[in-house]
Amino acid sequence: MNRSIVLVLTCVSLFAMVHNMSGQESSNKYEGIDHIIISFPNLERGMALFTERTGVAPMRGGQHPGRSTENALVSLGAGRYLELLAPINSGGDVPAKFDLNLSGWAVHTKALLDVLQRLTAAGFELTSPRLGSRHTPDGALLEWQMADLRDPHLALAPFIIQWSATTPHPSTTNPRGCELVSIELESPDPARLSRFLRVFGYQGEVQKGTKPRMQVVLSCPKGRLELISKDQ
Repeated sequence: MNRSIVLVLTCVSLFAMVHNMSGQESSNKYEGIDHIIISFPNLERGMALFTERTGVAPMRGGQHPGRSTENALVSLGAGRYLELLAPINSGGDVPAKFDLNLSGWAVHTKALLDVLQRLTAAGFELTSPRLGSRHTPDGALLEWQMADLRDPHLALAPFIIQWSATTPHPSTTNPRGCELVSIELESPDPARLSRFLRVFGYQGEVQKGTKPRMQVVLSCPKGRLELISKDQ
C-alpha cells in the first residue's frame, strides 16, 4: 500500500544557495527559489484579497508582452518574492468569489545554459531558453531568460529563470512584510523530482504522494498564510 508522505522544506534547509553565513553572495551557480506564483482571474481584486489576508499591499509590476498577463509583487526577502498573476482586462468574466491558490514557482540561476546541460545529461527534457521582459509602471525595464521542464509526470516542478545582470531582483524593489516559512511538496515520482531539485542545491529527500501537491506557508503581519495548489 502506498503511503502519502509530505516533503516539508523549510526556508532554511530547502536549498543551500543565495547567501553564506558571512552575508556574502554564494558562488553556487544554482541558487534556488526565485518566486512563488498565485494566479487570479482579476489582478485588482486579487491584490485586495491578498492585502486583506496578510496586511501587505502588493505593488503592480507591469504587463508581460505577448502573454496577455499582468502582475503585482511582494518581496519575501532573501532573493525571493511572491507574484500575483492575472489576465489583462479580465472584465466581467471574473467569478464572484475566488481564493488564493498556488499556480507555480520558479528557481533562479546565474548560469542557465549550464543548468540546462546538466539537467539534459541527467535525462530531463527542457524547453530552449526564451527571453522575457516587462516594464514596471514607472518605466523601468526588467529582463530575464527562462526555461521549463517538459515532463507531465512532474507537474509541480519549478521553471528556471536567470535575471539579466542589469535588472534589480524584484525581491529588492517591492513591498516587504511577508517571509517564506516552508514549502510542502507531494509527487507521484519523488525520486525524479528530487534529482531535478538537487541541481539547485536541494539537500533533502522527496517522498511519495498520491498526486502532485504543493503547499506554501508565509509569515505575514496578520499571521501565517497557507497557500495550496489546485489538483493537477
